[in-house]
Amino acid sequence: MATQKGTGAERAGTHAVLASRRRVQLLDALRASPTPMTVGELAALCELHVTTVRFHLDGLTGAGLVSAEPERHPARGRPRQLYRALAPLGPGRRADSGYERLARVLAAHWAGAEDDDPVGRAEAAGRAWALDDLTDTPGAPRSVEDAASTITILFAEMGFDPELEASEDEMRIRLHACPFESVARQSPNVVCALHLGLLRGVLTRLGAPETESQLVPWETPQTCVAHLARR
Repeated sequence: MATQKGTGAERAGTHAVLASRRRVQLLDALRASPTPMTVGELAALCELHVTTVRFHLDGLTGAGLVSAEPERHPARGRPRQLYRALAPLGPGRRADSGYERLARVLAAHWAGAEDDDPVGRAEAAGRAWALDDLTDTPGAPRSVEDAASTITILFAEMGFDPELEASEDEMRIRLHACPFESVARQSPNVVCALHLGLLRGVLTRLGAPETESQLVPWETPQTCVAHLARR
């Protein structure tokens, strides 16, 4: 599957670092591990050469996504470097802001409503968001590829850190970040359905060609993927 570059706003800082599939793979492995890992362990797990792993770890460390520290009690010889993923919080961002607490309470209440369809309501809200509020979206894309490129730009502006990929059968938008991650982890049926509705609402607003769309939450420990399949 080919990755298309230059389809939206330039990815800078951590976005640029995570434009590499290998770095995302290493970061996901570290986030999934309960303990710090060595270069050798990461190389074996990800089936990469140790030199390649070291190169990508330097980039992840420089971007503040990974920390490195020497082994405290080596069995013998020189201490090995141990790597761990850092919490994905930006500078000055608190782990639980007032906005996040409000969103969490609302999502939990909505998800717990009895005799109701919270998933359907959330998707409908996402569609309404796209149709009512996203007034600057260009119209009439000529193809699914055009629609996927426009959606990638919109998702980049919203903070999803998207990466557009193409295959013979479909377009995939890999979302490396979620601006609502802490809430989505607790109420995925509501938040992820909202984002699916947003995706489908944008397709409708664009007047996109007939497309089968779906959103797969947490395809990796830190990555969701939107699929746009040609019918």
